[in-house]
Amino acid sequence: MIQKIVGISFNPTKAPGLEVGKDVKVTHDADNQYSSRAIAVKRGDLLLGHIGEKNNPKHEEIFEALPITAKVCTLSRLQPGEEFAKFKEGEITHLEIEFDMASDEQEGMKSFNEDITLKFDPVAHRYVHEGKELVSASTYIKRWIKPFDKEMISGVCAGKYGCSQQEVLDLWDGSGDVAATFGTSVHEALEHYEKFQKIGKIIQDQKDLPFNKALPTHPVLRDIVLAFYDQDLEDGIVNTEVLLTNVELGLCGQADRLLVTGDKTCRVQDYKINIDADVENKRNKYLGQMAPLPCNKLSKYQMQLSFYARLLELSGWKVEGLTVFVYDVEWKQYDLPVLKLDF
Repeated sequence: MIQKIVGISFNPTKAPGLEVGKDVKVTHDADNQYSSRAIAVKRGDLLLGHIGEKNNPKHEEIFEALPITAKVCTLSRLQPGEEFAKFKEGEITHLEIEFDMASDEQEGMKSFNEDITLKFDPVAHRYVHEGKELVSASTYIKRWIKPFDKEMISGVCAGKYGCSQQEVLDLWDGSGDVAATFGTSVHEALEHYEKFQKIGKIIQDQKDLPFNKALPTHPVLRDIVLAFYDQDLEDGIVNTEVLLTNVELGLCGQADRLLVTGDKTCRVQDYKINIDADVENKRNKYLGQMAPLPCNKLSKYQMQLSFYARLLELSGWKVEGLTVFVYDVEWKQYDLPVLKLDF
């Protein structure tokens, strides 16, 4: 199991001698003022941070197994000339640890475009082939996306609003959780209907139901799904949650929707649930070869889907283009060209 250590920015440290592969202690932080079940990560007596409790389904399982000896699997420090939040040169900016748990499961997932099966760790969201972790689409495209300086901007906002920085961070995290949960529900409803609509129609007809049994029961969610299929959709064979890989390059990604239009011919598609996807905003800034792209959310989606497209092209597929379906009080469809990437 891999866990990201949180709270590093509130307790910055250089932790001399700490590096990947070194042991750390995972213990109960009984004196923590915010939680009676806080889990601390230490190197000797030095506090490195905590295992996240909020929205962490493994927190209680880890707590019951304490104390644990874990190994550092990812570690980043602020390098000379770099600037990040309030960190100083040499201080740890990112830390992940790994340890075994009884419930650890790695599920096998078959690649769509290569004759291989990957091990998938659903907790850490890691894809592994023959012991090698593959780089995902989101990780790959980060090189072209200017990061949001959450620590610095939340501090500015706290001063402006007359509240604590933690209140601002909690507000942002809560709003993000609500949006992500809604988006996940719509994604799952669309994929469920795509997969089971035929048997759902049989049940509807046999039981004389008012709607296809594969549709959501809740009318709001059901209307969103039905509105998606009321669009002018291109004909073809739809595949959902498609795992795409290139093991030689160490890359992989999971496309939401792949429309096969002919013999090894397709369009890479995706569902997004947000607002103002095509509106430019200075917060959306892209770097390097992607700097000329419009400063909007669509550009980020275009990079992500182009990554999937390139994996297919390397396997001999012809990708006719990209389609992003965005739900913003109604469905909007954006057809985009495949971007040229650096692999």
